[in-house]
Amino acid sequence: MALATAVKVTASASPPSSYGHVPVAYVPLKTWQRIRFSTPGAPASAAAAIPDQFSALALRTPPAGASATTLDARHSTTTLTREKAYEAAPGYTGERVTMSSIQVFLYLIAPLVVGAFFVVWTVQRQPELALLRALGASRRRLLAHTVLQPSLVVVLGTAAGAVLAGAVGLLVGEQVPFSLPATTLAVTMCTVAGVGLAGTALTLRRVTHADPLTMLGADR
Repeated sequence: MALATAVKVTASASPPSSYGHVPVAYVPLKTWQRIRFSTPGAPASAAAAIPDQFSALALRTPPAGASATTLDARHSTTTLTREKAYEAAPGYTGERVTMSSIQVFLYLIAPLVVGAFFVVWTVQRQPELALLRALGASRRRLLAHTVLQPSLVVVLGTAAGAVLAGAVGLLVGEQVPFSLPATTLAVTMCTVAGVGLAGTALTLRRVTHADPLTMLGADR
């Protein structure tokens, strides 16, 4: 702490709380006022005059109690929801925008990378696909094989990325702010896999239109 204020730890929060990536300690109001309004570096003194001020209040009203608008008008206060209070924290909104932008670009880049890879791969296999058509393979069979292969690559790659992300979280521990809820991880994996498979749709037309006459020399 900034002051030489002795406090007694009676319990620990689980999971630990934080505000702006800084650990939070729950102390009595008078203790917080002594830390907040005393001169930094000055010795703590219980006899020193401390302003009876505060930065925020947490309200708990009964279901049939007065509304927040009524209370604000009565006490000249401004009531915010918990989400709005978080948004008022320095840098919170900018950090959320940055993380959301990273996710959006991830969902945009994944189908482009996967689609481009399998387009090149399909073009290179065009003679083989035409040969299979000449040997009697149906378009449905070729399409099934073409969809299965990128599906395996996308699913295995997504699973490997999820395992790697979880391993990194275990390695960093509490040294850096890291949170990876199972629901968020599952939704992200499904979304990335879905948009990745959507990118492979660019290759389907070349597979279904493979011409067996190509292997019979019709283009020569």
